[in-house]
Amino acid sequence: MRAASLFVAFVLAKMAASGGHAVGLSWWTPAAWFWQDALAALLFACFERFAPKRASSIVFWILAGYAALNIPVMRAVSTPLTLPMWRAARGPLADSFRAYATWTNAGLVVAVLAAAAISSRLWSIPKTRRSLTVLAAGLVAAGPFASAHVDTLGFDRNVVAALFATAIPHLGRPAYLAARTDWRVSRFPSFPAEDLSTWRGLARGRNIVLVALESTAAQYLRLYGGEYDLTPNLSALAANAVVFDNAYAVYPESIKGLYSVLCSTYPSIDSQPEDTEKIPCRSIAQALADAGYRTAMFHSGRFGYLGMESVIHNRGYQTLEDCARVDWTITLCGLSTAIMAKLSASIQAITPILSSFMKRTYTCRF
Repeated sequence: MRAASLFVAFVLAKMAASGGHAVGLSWWTPAAWFWQDALAALLFACFERFAPKRASSIVFWILAGYAALNIPVMRAVSTPLTLPMWRAARGPLADSFRAYATWTNAGLVVAVLAAAAISSRLWSIPKTRRSLTVLAAGLVAAGPFASAHVDTLGFDRNVVAALFATAIPHLGRPAYLAARTDWRVSRFPSFPAEDLSTWRGLARGRNIVLVALESTAAQYLRLYGGEYDLTPNLSALAANAVVFDNAYAVYPESIKGLYSVLCSTYPSIDSQPEDTEKIPCRSIAQALADAGYRTAMFHSGRFGYLGMESVIHNRGYQTLEDCARVDWTITLCGLSTAIMAKLSASIQAITPILSSFMKRTYTCRF
């Protein structure tokens, strides 16, 4: 009965991945943590019952191997691989696998696979099979209720369920948009915007540097009232700059948020960044290029991450540079510094204050 062995592989993989995490133990924990694994094992048991022996054996090892492969991932981020994580293909995902290819992780992966192979020989007794089926059914029945009573830290998700669940759209078309051709059109009335014409021409003849940061919430910045000055260089720049009080990220996902910044439009919900490549857009970079500016984007990560290439290509940038274009052998810290050095060299005409800000702000510190 390979279904039982698959359940063992799922459980052992989770236990191996949970090491080092502050796990809260209670009577609810087993059901909350393992009910999705039990459900996956029961579904495999149904498949195993009707599928040819060779086919079920191949599927078993694929699933057991995938569960073992997720151990390093779950140890690091408390979640198995999801579809968006798999979509971070090429360089970013390869970098992550190289970083966590340690002897400890390799030993845990081999141990889980060995346990799956050994346990497959122990479930041949009919009474044992019935007991395991009843146990799995009990976990599935109690699991959703138990999950509400214990913090699972994300370890409740089955490796296969997490992959398929993240591939399914989670939002439907609202009823009030049924008659609309463009859901981006607001259903709320528009009010006259603030007149900014007095600022027209203020930056004529100057370089324009747009710095986009991730995970930089306004509530933590001193210039917006934060308790600590976590970004002193940004604060120094803001002291002699125009600071906007009502500026918000249009989308909680960085790549789609970048699309909105570049194209001044809303991103599509539950869509892939690659879809934006087909949408015509006169981006801010294109507008500046048409006005005679030399345009460039420098990124301390990789453009191949989560479809970012589709958002930035053919948007008016004459130069596109990411970390892979500098030197992939440099460490992440040194790599970001190299990117910023290249950016600084590209904007030599910029004011000394801003040039100094760029150099100091992007110096890596750990």
